[in-house]
Amino acid sequence: MSVIEISKKNYFHNLEVLSQHLGSSEKLSIVLKDNAYGHGLREMAKLSFEFGIKRAIVRNIDEAKEIDSYFEHIIILSSKKPTKPNKKFSFVINNISDISNLDTNCSVHLKVDTGMHRNGIDICDIEKAYEEIKKKSLILNGVMTHFRSADELSSELFWQMKIWKNVKEKVLKLTDKYGFNMPLFHSANSATVFRIKSYEDDFARCGISIYGYMQMPKCFKTAPLKPVLSLWAEKISTRTLKRGQRVGYGGEFEAQKKMIISTYDIGYADGFFRYDGKNKLLTSGKKEFLGRVSMDSCEIETAEQKISLFNDVSYIAKHFNTISYDVLARLSPKISRVVV
Repeated sequence: MSVIEISKKNYFHNLEVLSQHLGSSEKLSIVLKDNAYGHGLREMAKLSFEFGIKRAIVRNIDEAKEIDSYFEHIIILSSKKPTKPNKKFSFVINNISDISNLDTNCSVHLKVDTGMHRNGIDICDIEKAYEEIKKKSLILNGVMTHFRSADELSSELFWQMKIWKNVKEKVLKLTDKYGFNMPLFHSANSATVFRIKSYEDDFARCGISIYGYMQMPKCFKTAPLKPVLSLWAEKISTRTLKRGQRVGYGGEFEAQKKMIISTYDIGYADGFFRYDGKNKLLTSGKKEFLGRVSMDSCEIETAEQKISLFNDVSYIAKHFNTISYDVLARLSPKISRVVV
């Protein structure tokens, strides 16, 4: 049976690296949205709790409920349905209309658009948001933004950080005016942590880096992170090909010699890419994929009972002209996750 193995050692290594960059693990919040980028929501939550991480970020209320026993604080990025208060949960306000969906005494984090133009209220609407939060008797726990180009070779990060600084100054004045407790500020993603020397906000939201990857130009020096996930497939059958025999749909691969091949139980229905049989693709053990990947299986030149299709998605991502996030997040939640 196919399985995803999660390396506890590598995960803890990455958390330690990030904690050192931030000055303390207290400033590290982990992004576990979308099944922890394919790693397994509950599995990664348990490991994070063991390491001592106290704050997590998830996509929706269902993810939050699944891991609420592992964290002191959980930030929910999107919630469009009316939600009851929960002392551990804080809901992100992406638009002023979100405020009406929340019940009295819910905790919230106000997101401000400082240049990404995706989610968050306009800077000129911050006071209006404060008025609505006050009127609804919500608890303002945090104010946040998101940097659009921290992983790009440009100065846009510093331009946006300057805007963010102005936002914080405005927030401080409004917090005093409306009698709120001081909110927590957070803005940094993984790339920002490595781009700036000293992070001044209360905590950073780290996603892809905790799983062992950074999508940044080589000129940016990042700490050595270690991939956490490896994908393993189990053999279904083995056969000997004669020279000239062809493999799979369309017979894309043709044997040039007598060779032993096996079929393994991973295909594109499991979230692996639909490899078309062109431009040689190798497993982490340097075994060649033969022909097209099918819905539930793939053919590889080996007779091993169990093989690792990849233990570092960088190679797979490069082959399919995409990013590591894409490879990881598409892995089916039906595949068993095992911590090793």
